[in-house]
Amino acid sequence: MAICVSVRSATVKEAAAAVSVAQEKGADLVEVRFDLMSSPPTDLAPLKTAPLPKMATLRSKAHGGEWEGKDEDRLRLYRRAARAGFSLIDLEIDSPLLGFRDRDLKKVEVVVSHHDHEGTPPTSRIIEIMLLAGARGDLAKGAFKVNTVSELHRLVHASKLLSLTGKKFVLLGMGPLGPITRLRYRRLGSSMTYASLEPGKETAQGQVDIASLKRMENGIITGITGMPLGHSFSPSMHRAAFEAMGIAGTYLPFPAQREELPLLMELMRDLDIAGLNVTIPHKETVMEHLDRLDGNAEDVGAVNVIVNQKGRLIGKNTDVSALAQAFKAAGVDVRGKRSLIVGAGGAARACAAFLRRDGANIVVANRTRSRAEEVARRFSGEAVGLDDVKGMDFDVVVNCTPLGMKGFPSQLPIDPEVFHPGQVAMDVIYNPERTPFLTEAEARGCKIIPGREMLIYQAMDAFEAWTGQRPPYEILAEAVRKEQE
Repeated sequence: MAICVSVRSATVKEAAAAVSVAQEKGADLVEVRFDLMSSPPTDLAPLKTAPLPKMATLRSKAHGGEWEGKDEDRLRLYRRAARAGFSLIDLEIDSPLLGFRDRDLKKVEVVVSHHDHEGTPPTSRIIEIMLLAGARGDLAKGAFKVNTVSELHRLVHASKLLSLTGKKFVLLGMGPLGPITRLRYRRLGSSMTYASLEPGKETAQGQVDIASLKRMENGIITGITGMPLGHSFSPSMHRAAFEAMGIAGTYLPFPAQREELPLLMELMRDLDIAGLNVTIPHKETVMEHLDRLDGNAEDVGAVNVIVNQKGRLIGKNTDVSALAQAFKAAGVDVRGKRSLIVGAGGAARACAAFLRRDGANIVVANRTRSRAEEVARRFSGEAVGLDDVKGMDFDVVVNCTPLGMKGFPSQLPIDPEVFHPGQVAMDVIYNPERTPFLTEAEARGCKIIPGREMLIYQAMDAFEAWTGQRPPYEILAEAVRKEQE
């Protein structure tokens, strides 16, 4: 057993056809979800000659299925399934039918399953459930909704302990963080995983379609962590790059609280996650949990990309090179130019690192002047207050504050009198595409560089660090354009 396609069909004939399709797509086993049919069938003849091993499941309402009938009726259906060549049946861990084996049911193996559609309990409770399930049947199956990184870590830790028993089991996740447990089921020690026949025909949250599962058997898993993640364009860009370049890979969200970061780093190693993007608020706090930092990350004091090199986690900062590439693509040379950075966070430090490296004269302005002074000292610049910049002359102005970003106040971070014709203005914000900062700068004669340029180039650098291949700019730019529509 390896990949079991869970089939949801209205009739037995449709289920038989689905089994044939599942075989063509490389399934090793099929689960027929009889509880999802319009009514429990009495004639299973169309399934008798189905070309794959079959499992019969009549999931009760209490365990997330649709069956609300009597145990006697369930038993009759399972008997018919056994006579129709089914080799496995699924019974919930609390089913009264467990241990009942008449002449028909002696022929089949019993998968004893437990489903928790609310969350994942502590590791000790998972072990307790799985050992009990294993004692009551032939194969223990546990499916838990995985809502957080902490819950995912519990599930993976439980799988390590269960593997020590030498007994076969199936352990998987449902819900937001469920897919990776299905893609990496072998690393969890599961004897099989469940897949849908195709997208849109899932029988459980977090289920992956068989074509994607087969494609990803030796594929690259990447993703993003931060909190929240709903605003990010990174999933669209990286998934587009994987598809366009024909690389077996996927990109998953891993929303995490600060205290979950060490658990997530452990999961990167355990589940062979090739790399992660890191966004707010973890760009600085994640650094202490990594094995090494590259030069840019050390210089800036922030990480936006993690690369897993055979279990060693390397922190990188691709924002610095992304800014350099964005300015170069716009035909702007900052050498010797008086450049104003508005803001004093991680983006401001990345900008200062780029400007210092390329020979610009740096001025940092921030609402809290002491923070501007910290950045200025670090990158050999000058610090001023926000109110001081109005009477100053700059060749380059870069907004590194969140003002104007979707979800933040739609206002200018500095006095518009700072802008003048011939100046270059860049906003690191990419959502919306045209911020108040860029709109005002362009109206006053500035050459503008939108934040999407930095976004695209940092994604190109990250993708190359994870895969060894550089995606075309146009692929990622098109993905961003669709997100901004």
